[in-house]
Amino acid sequence: MTQTDSDATTDFDILIGHDPETWVALPTSWPHDGHRAPRSWIKATVRTVAERSEVSTRASRSWLTEVLSALARWSPEDERRYLYLPDIATPPSLLRVQYGFVEGDRDVALRAMVFDSDVAAVEPPVVEQVEASGLGQGLRGVRYAAVEGDAGLHATLVYAFRAEPYDLRVTCQVGGPEGVLGMIDEVDVFVDGISVVPAA
Repeated sequence: MTQTDSDATTDFDILIGHDPETWVALPTSWPHDGHRAPRSWIKATVRTVAERSEVSTRASRSWLTEVLSALARWSPEDERRYLYLPDIATPPSLLRVQYGFVEGDRDVALRAMVFDSDVAAVEPPVVEQVEASGLGQGLRGVRYAAVEGDAGLHATLVYAFRAEPYDLRVTCQVGGPEGVLGMIDEVDVFVDGISVVPAA
């Protein structure tokens, strides 16, 4: 499935291809995905995820309903959000695609996007070069942070690309450090499905 985010002033689209059996596209406004309001979308999404899950309980469906209800009320500008949820029993990972017009030196801007965070990292992220089919060369890092009230560390995969006329940052919360290896390939594939193209 491919979603499009257009900017009429620049005549460019951000195309985001994703596997709907793995990722749930979260609403940025209503109507969304054929639903005029959150209630019907939440009900349909819970049913879809439950049907593809090996085990689905009333408790798990209730929990997912609460998660989606909270996320449906949060619609930041200039970003797209997805939930990694191949199975209702899988701990969900929130992925955000944020974008803005290019600004400043490319290398400086990309490193800043990888290092910038609202939560202080316990150490600077290890950054490496990556390449995506639709975005070209960029940076990828793993940021570890301590969250108040939680004794463990939280890991976030962070990607940064410049694809004119946008700088794009992709972040995915993967839980504890043990979640990095299990999610990095999934997020790499997701990032590979993003492109910036002239508007049709």
